[in-house]
Amino acid sequence: MATTASWYQSTSWTAADEGNKASPSGGSGLYGDTQQSDKVLKSYKFSKDSFEDSRTESERNVRYVNNDSWSSTELSAAQTSKKPALKYNIIIPIISTLQGNEQLNRRNAKIKPMGRESVDIADIMQQRWNATVDEQSLEDKLQIAFLDALSTRLGGWVERRFVVNADGYLDFHYDIVNNFRIFPDPETRASDYKLANCRWIVKEGWETLDVVKEKYGLKPSEYQNEKKFNWWNTLNTIFQRTKDKVYSGDSESYDKENDRYKILEMQERVTRKVYKCYDGERYFTLEPVDFAKAKVDSPDLNIVSETFEDKIHITTIIPYFNNAILIDEDSPSPIATFDVFPVLSYNYNVQLNEQTSLVDLLIDIQDDVNKAKSQVRDYVTQILSGGVFIDKREKETIKQLKKFGNQPNQVYELNNPAIPPQKMPPGAIPPDIMLNSENSFNYAQRVSLISEAMKGETARSGESGVLFQQKVERAAAAINPYFKNLSRLRKSLTEDFVDHFPFVYAEEDRVIETKGSGGIYEETILNMTMAGKVLNNVQNPSIYVELDEGEENITTKEENFNKMLALVNVIGQINPGLVDVKSLVEIAPFPGSDKMVQYIEAQAEAQAQAAAKQGDLDATKATLENLKIERGIVTDQEKLRIDAMKAGGRAR
Repeated sequence: MATTASWYQSTSWTAADEGNKASPSGGSGLYGDTQQSDKVLKSYKFSKDSFEDSRTESERNVRYVNNDSWSSTELSAAQTSKKPALKYNIIIPIISTLQGNEQLNRRNAKIKPMGRESVDIADIMQQRWNATVDEQSLEDKLQIAFLDALSTRLGGWVERRFVVNADGYLDFHYDIVNNFRIFPDPETRASDYKLANCRWIVKEGWETLDVVKEKYGLKPSEYQNEKKFNWWNTLNTIFQRTKDKVYSGDSESYDKENDRYKILEMQERVTRKVYKCYDGERYFTLEPVDFAKAKVDSPDLNIVSETFEDKIHITTIIPYFNNAILIDEDSPSPIATFDVFPVLSYNYNVQLNEQTSLVDLLIDIQDDVNKAKSQVRDYVTQILSGGVFIDKREKETIKQLKKFGNQPNQVYELNNPAIPPQKMPPGAIPPDIMLNSENSFNYAQRVSLISEAMKGETARSGESGVLFQQKVERAAAAINPYFKNLSRLRKSLTEDFVDHFPFVYAEEDRVIETKGSGGIYEETILNMTMAGKVLNNVQNPSIYVELDEGEENITTKEENFNKMLALVNVIGQINPGLVDVKSLVEIAPFPGSDKMVQYIEAQAEAQAQAAAKQGDLDATKATLENLKIERGIVTDQEKLRIDAMKAGGRAR
């Protein structure tokens, strides 16, 4: 479709509008490289327009989740007509049930080696990942993203950044992103949870001038770069003009109330030509510019082949300042992955802007429940507020009825007792009104697939435990797609962690905190050179990531323990000596079982030592008995010999 123009310049974008070449990296001044800033703005606008309906519906969904299900117009009409506007939230219990069951059946990502030589480094990566998850409360953040995914069409997003820690080293950092400020390529499929085929993503942020200057300011080494230095001076001048109120810009790009400026960061997947090089010791890849610099220092460096690699190009602009370009360069990361990771309610093969969510399916049901309950309340109020008919000459009684008519034990004096007051009899509430809310609630269970069994409730009092367990298993299978999407997010984050592990922990003798299987923290040294060999080398490990089958979640542990306990009971009835008590206690799903294992091991060792001593005593006793017997035999033989000699002497 578009063969000469860039894909972002076309009016109607399709998959055929992919560009023919990427713009070169490196900015060209504050107002230079307008093509890059134009690309960011057009991409941002295109995504914003494409997701307009999704954002509108998502805002409505969030209000419903926050128990704000009546619009201002409906509330005003109810107040004018003196009608109740009740809120019976059925969405929050459903979401809470899903989150709770997901935690009980959680599947974690495991880092596995592909060969024996990578076993140690795979264990270190897994232990470092465990420590990172705990240090940054990553599981809590994933649950927030899961809530966003269930609530909105925009999904939940987790951001990974590289930050400098307190020790001055690069490290991983994870945050929850405002999903209303993420603008992905609308043509990305919802099933592409790794964003492998996503062309670009634009992130919107709002910062003050001080934060902008601190975050995007120059390093001392960059003052030698004339291009960047001139850019920074120009930007400082604009900042000053803004503070002096002699500069005006786009009001949509400036939050006057909070004094914050819109910042747009575009991450685009581009292709770069690289050289596969060999320096006599190892193979590696370099871009042409880097190769030219390395060739000066290493004349023996040779090009083996030319190839192309995907990179992430980052362009950051401030629209308010005439689209000032703050960053325009390739990401330092060697892996072409975006720094945000999505999770959605469903992963159907549709475009992201056509995606729905669980709360979307429950909106109409929530309206039915609220209106049905409000109608019942209104009917009851009308019935209890039946009119009173009384002779108009009973003026004093009328005053008292108007003032205290709804209070019990009132005494009224009548001028004419022959004509007592009469009250309108109560009417009957239509049965359909009473059943409407229950029907809606039952339909919500069918839509969300959250039954009583998932809440730990039984449908009948006489229901057997086996039948209840089968219901729980069937219900868990029905809601597994929600859990699977969150498990995929865990896997994506872990794979990204493994891919960037050599990049983040590249220093020699790098000390990191790790968390072992027993929950004990310890320090591990990476890339340690000893006797000409590099120990715990993080470069080029043969590693892969897979999801476990839920062996670590509490539900599976309890099931395995109960199965083992039943097996032990069967074996114990046949031969108690064949029961392995230690193995049973080791998998017990409760705190303190490790101490019981230690006690069992100590007792077994003590019993073994006692048995060994008893064996030694028995052996010594047997030896002495043998010696005694042998001595007795010798004595008897000696007596016989002497007797024989005596007999021989008499014979002579």
